[in-house]
Amino acid sequence: MRHRLRNVVRSLAWALVVPAVRARARRRLPRLAPGAVTVVTVNWNSREYLTTLLQLVPLRSHGDVRILVVDNGSRDGSRELLAGLPAARTLALPVNLGHDLALDLGFLSVETEFVVALDVDAFPVHDRWLDELLEPLRAGSAISGARLNRNYVHPCCLAMRTERFVVHRHSFREHYVPRRDGRDASGDIGEELSGREAGNLHFFNPTSQRGPGDVGTVFGGLVYHNFYSTRFGATRDDTLDGRVHRDDPAAAWREALERYGA
Repeated sequence: MRHRLRNVVRSLAWALVVPAVRARARRRLPRLAPGAVTVVTVNWNSREYLTTLLQLVPLRSHGDVRILVVDNGSRDGSRELLAGLPAARTLALPVNLGHDLALDLGFLSVETEFVVALDVDAFPVHDRWLDELLEPLRAGSAISGARLNRNYVHPCCLAMRTERFVVHRHSFREHYVPRRDGRDASGDIGEELSGREAGNLHFFNPTSQRGPGDVGTVFGGLVYHNFYSTRFGATRDDTLDGRVHRDDPAAAWREALERYGA
């Protein structure tokens, strides 16, 4: 029943809320702060990771860089943390509406020329990350960011111009089809967005991985992402993909903080 109700709320939000927010975003385009950047992250009961992101993004970013946290109805103290950090703007959703819808609402609420999606369990590894991430956009690319194992920019780290996202009616909405019958999975969050900009993408490929699989990946020497770290909270299984154990992301996170943390 709860899952069905959530789907109904999501459908209504996609049909009614997102178009209204998009219309407001279009009216705001002439007033976007030139050269400024907003880093958008989606949080759902991930206070530990959010704390690190909120520490390291301002520390390792230069110029007018803002943070927008879209909180998906967290109940783990994340909102209390954010209330004490006025430098980070919060868009508090009443319930968990999903990562894709939250990202759309976040991107459509931005008031800066550039916008960056950064997963809550990701953080920059040095203070040149933002310049290097945005340089392809200034050179003409539509989207810049991480590529993992399919030919699209993964929204664990994705940058673009806010105006382009709004005017081209882009969306992170997923239409996920799992791997089957020898065909790869498709329709993940952000994949269709990249597909619409095919040929106009700049990729930062993995430069290191802790493993197993994609756990603990650094993209382009810019950003660390701790794949699967927020996934185990939503499953009763001891493994993901039949190989990633519950403790693997936790161990990778501890190691990453020792290696790349402030």
